[in-house]
Amino acid sequence: MKSEKELDIARTEFIKSFNFVVGTLRMNGLSRKVAVGLALMTLIGGRASIRNASITFKLNYANLLKTLENLENTWSDYLEALSKVIIGPVVVIIDDTFDHKLYSRVEGIASKYGNYFAWCSTHKRFEPGIQVLTIALYDLAMGKSYLIGAFPYATRKMWESGMVSEFKTKIEMAAEIIEVLKERFHVVRVVFDSWYWSEKLVKGSVVSELKSNRRLLRVRPLEGGKTLGVEGHPHVGDLPPGSYLAELTLGDQVITIKLLILVYKDNRLNLYATDLNLSDEEIEATWKIRWEIEKLHRDVKTLGMQDSSFLTVLPKLSYKNNSD
Repeated sequence: MKSEKELDIARTEFIKSFNFVVGTLRMNGLSRKVAVGLALMTLIGGRASIRNASITFKLNYANLLKTLENLENTWSDYLEALSKVIIGPVVVIIDDTFDHKLYSRVEGIASKYGNYFAWCSTHKRFEPGIQVLTIALYDLAMGKSYLIGAFPYATRKMWESGMVSEFKTKIEMAAEIIEVLKERFHVVRVVFDSWYWSEKLVKGSVVSELKSNRRLLRVRPLEGGKTLGVEGHPHVGDLPPGSYLAELTLGDQVITIKLLILVYKDNRLNLYATDLNLSDEEIEATWKIRWEIEKLHRDVKTLGMQDSSFLTVLPKLSYKNNSD
C-alpha cells in the first residue's frame, strides 16, 4: 500500500536524522546516553531546551538548532505518515521501563553510566541503566501496536546542570506527547498504570488502576446497595470484587470514576475509568491492551535498548501484531 510505503520512507528518514544528531553530539564529546537523551527530549522540549543544552554542553547554538529542527521535522513527518496508516480509533499506551526488569527498588541517585541504579533481582545487585518513558499506539481496528517513542529521563549531568525543568518529568512528557498524538490520531482512550495518577494525565477518557491504599470519599455499588462514606470503606483495598461509582480527590478537586475490582486467583486489580459509560468488559479489554507495550519492552531490550537507542529497533517494532 502507498501509505505504508510512505511510512517506511518517513521512518527511515527519521532514523537517519536521529543517527546524524547523535553522531554530531558525540563528536562534540558527549557520551552516547547523554546524546540520545538530549536528542529525544528536545523533540518535545522546544527551543529553550536547545539553548540551554548548547550552553551546558558548550555547543554551537545555531548548528545545534538547525540539526535538532531537522530531527523534529522528520519525527513530525513520521507521525504524519503513521496517521495515514492508522485511520481508525487508537488507544495510547503509556509506560516506563528499566533495562533490567523485574527490579524491587530504585536507589535515589544517578550514575554516570545511566540515570538510575536499580536493584536487579536477576543478578542480585544494584546495576546502572536507563529508565525510559515508552509510548505506543494500539490500532483498535487492525489489532497492531506501534512504538511512538522511548524517552530517557534526564541523565546525571543534566540534573547537575540544572536542566531538570527543561527536560521534564515523565508525567509532563507523557501529557505533552498525548496532546501531540491527539492532533494526528483519533485517540479514544489512554491507558497507564497507577504510578501516573496526576491531574495532568487523569482527564479525558482514561483507563488505569488505583493502589489498594487509595482513600475514597464515597462509593456506591452499581449493582444495588447504598452509598458508603469513608467510615464504611476508607480504602480501595477494602472493597470486594464488583463495579462501583466512587468519588476521590485528584489534586485539589473531587472526581467521580467507575471502579472495577477484579480478582484472578491471587492477583487483584483495582481498575478505573474516567468515562462512566464504559462497560466492565470495555474497561478490562482496554487494560489488557496495556500489556501490548510489554511485548515492545521485551523486543527493545533484546535488540539493544540497553544502549539507549529505540531508533535501532523501531523498524522491527512498528508492525508488531498482537497475535505475535
